Amino acid sequence: MSTLGRLCSLPVLFCFAVLAGACQSEPSSPPDAAAQDVRTYGASVDTAAARAAAEVATKPSRLADTTVTVQGRISTVCQKKGCWLALDTGTAMPIRVLVPRTDDGYEFTVPTTLAGEATVTGTLRTVELDSATQNHLAEDGAASARAREVQIAATGIRVVPDA
Repeated sequence: MSTLGRLCSLPVLFCFAVLAGACQSEPSSPPDAAAQDVRTYGASVDTAAARAAAEVATKPSRLADTTVTVQGRISTVCQKKGCWLALDTGTAMPIRVLVPRTDDGYEFTVPTTLAGEATVTGTLRTVELDSATQNHLAEDGAASARAREVQIAATGIRVVPDA
């Protein structure tokens, strides 16, 4: 084939490639909008192993001092710094999720307006709160802090916000 023949076939090949690409089907539905709004604070969270907050709150002693992943609805957030949030457990007491402290403050914080479903990974423990701590939590926005509560020292928090 001559050089002129080769040059003439290039536009034909180009048009064929463009048309072939244009014939590919579009995705049948747009990506999930809620998935785009997911926010993670701290380390990433694997939701596959998550337990329901209500289940964990019924027998927290079985999981004491272990790393857990817990899922539940956010019921309260610290209104001063966003350094803790509480997961609703239904009939049991809420689980308080604490952001780890550093010498300079906190490893991360969450927005004080945060609302939605949270999946949290961290170390679970049951603690006795003295009256000063109970009062401090009440000042931060906690609904009547109890003398004994279940807490998670969070390494990561994944939140699907309310729409």
